[in-house]
Amino acid sequence: MESLITFAATQLMKKILSILLLGFLIITVSCKKEKFSNNPSDKLAFSVDTLKFDTVFSTLGSTTKRILIYNNNPGTVTISKISLRGGNSSIFRMNVNGQPGTQFNNIEILANDSMFVFVEVTVDPSNENNPFEIIEEMQFTTNGNAQSVILTAWGQNAYYYKPNLYINGLPPISHISDYPDYFPVGSVIDLPNDKPHVIFGFLMIDSAITLNIKAGTQLHFYDQSGLWAYRGSTLNVNGELGNEVVFQGTRLEAGFDDIPGQWDRIILNEGPADHTFNNAIIKNPFIGIQAEEFYLDGVPQLANNKVKMFNTVIKNSGGLGMLVRNHNIQADNVLVTNSGNILVGLQGAGTHSFRHSTIANYWPSSRSDESVLMTNYFYLPTSGGGQLEVAGDLNVEFLNTIIYGTSDEELSTDSNSTAQFNYIFDHCVLRTKKDTLHPGLTGKFSNMVLNPSTPFGYNNPLFEDPYNNDFLLHDSSRALNKGNISITDTLLLDLKGDARGTPPDLGSYEK
Repeated sequence: MESLITFAATQLMKKILSILLLGFLIITVSCKKEKFSNNPSDKLAFSVDTLKFDTVFSTLGSTTKRILIYNNNPGTVTISKISLRGGNSSIFRMNVNGQPGTQFNNIEILANDSMFVFVEVTVDPSNENNPFEIIEEMQFTTNGNAQSVILTAWGQNAYYYKPNLYINGLPPISHISDYPDYFPVGSVIDLPNDKPHVIFGFLMIDSAITLNIKAGTQLHFYDQSGLWAYRGSTLNVNGELGNEVVFQGTRLEAGFDDIPGQWDRIILNEGPADHTFNNAIIKNPFIGIQAEEFYLDGVPQLANNKVKMFNTVIKNSGGLGMLVRNHNIQADNVLVTNSGNILVGLQGAGTHSFRHSTIANYWPSSRSDESVLMTNYFYLPTSGGGQLEVAGDLNVEFLNTIIYGTSDEELSTDSNSTAQFNYIFDHCVLRTKKDTLHPGLTGKFSNMVLNPSTPFGYNNPLFEDPYNNDFLLHDSSRALNKGNISITDTLLLDLKGDARGTPPDLGSYEK
């Protein structure tokens, strides 16, 4: 018995000694001094030697970029100073360890560790209309060593449009007539193209004003902003091949080239003459074009005139490429691609013609809607919380056109028996599950390429690389030589300016 007690006591003593030894080791390690370096040969390394910002509009802040600073040395280093050469007058701003400023002192980086420095820029206005370059230095002093990273930004002056009218139920608005300092204001306004136009809220074209937008004009819309051609006004977009009028967002960095939904839409009400779009690019909106007769003060009627579109591209819409209600569309050599919902929605009354157009939806995420929707009715909300059905005669033709995408069904149709619904597809490519030979569809589909197969060696039946926004026809495209030259008529050049053959290819591009 005594030996058992002695053994137990011995084991307990060993455990106590082990715990005391572990505690001693922990205290010893925790009290060990960190090794700092003051060796002048221990320098910093950087993720880039030049941090470049794309074109930034004056007075409009940039995106935030970052630099990684590396300490590849065996000891902890202290950066005695991080500063901007321009000091407090610099147009650049830094953020170090969550703190903004233009100078920071005594910043430590552990051995073989790194840290982020975040940088952004706001460009002050200058007298230049063309883009101008700004160069700055971010300076680092470590162990007596002076190192630097170059900061560069391209600034761009612009015309700015800011809302001054706020009406409940409508977006913030300013009128084109509010800017006599930018251009002569009269019944006809010619928008200058010497520098970009940056629009906040909705810029409204007043009734009785015709707005002409000349070739090369760049219009940039801030988040949820847009252009509104109010009833009684006229919009003429007059781009040229290679010098198009571009409607886009305000983010000009390369990573925002094809991000949808950066701005809201272009609204077109009925006017005294046709609205026209020649050689225009409308990219990254929520809705590209919303054309409808003004209905806010009564039941909408069919607009008297048209929206005429020639050689125009609408792409990367977060919602819809085109929404047309009680208006009329003429679309020749038009490319409408990639939308989270519908590419072309035609509702209510109207007469529409699409000729040598490409309507193709290769939206990278899942979608439930077809590329083309046609109904001779639509619904409007009423003040009592209900809905008002608006129906009218709808007449649509698709000629020498492509309607295709990643869904098995890219065409949706529905009609109200109180109004007429007439449509025809002639010499078209169409992806659909509809029985186009059904007696009820007699005369609506002729000379069709339906649900074409994919040739060997290609990832789709028609286009070069639609998953990367290339909608040119590939060498074995099922759309080659399938068009009718009589339909082509005067459209002898395609969207990129190349001559069409005989017979022509379908869609907006000739191979």
